Amino acid sequence: MITDRISLNIALKYLDQFQQNEGDVIDILFSYKDQLTGFSKSVKFPNILSIEIFLEKYAPLTTFKDEECRVTYLYELKAFSVVKQGTNKNKIYFNYNLNLFTTLNTNTNNISISNLNTGYVNSLNEIKYAFLGIKIDEYILNQLDYIECGYIEIHNPAAIELLKKLYNKYKEL
Repeated sequence: MITDRISLNIALKYLDQFQQNEGDVIDILFSYKDQLTGFSKSVKFPNILSIEIFLEKYAPLTTFKDEECRVTYLYELKAFSVVKQGTNKNKIYFNYNLNLFTTLNTNTNNISISNLNTGYVNSLNEIKYAFLGIKIDEYILNQLDYIECGYIEIHNPAAIELLKKLYNKYKEL
């Protein structure tokens, strides 16, 4: 729930800025993975409001109590479209080869995309570093399923401290 909240909050901040500068943001695609398997899945939201509703329902503000007992997810913004100049075909997407967001349309201001690349990508990299640090070191296979929460410390305490710092920084934007 911790990295869920902060990774979605960061995306919301930059999507909202993009929407204010360029036009309505729609068809927002994320990939997400959990700390246990590392497999990525996709989820698509029709607009910014639907992300806010999802965030409040599935990743509300929380404390770090029993954090050992919860699986947390990392959400990464992959693509979205902007309604501008009468068309919704203004797609912005993450280019893996260049490691930045780009577009093929000419309707979008390069400053808005640059802001996304410097602000969002850098913030997400900070969260990714913390997320990878909290990976569970399971010497007992599937211990979360059958060992009482808190009985065995399963996260590196330094990684949890970094996560607390980032959570306080990004939990509300």
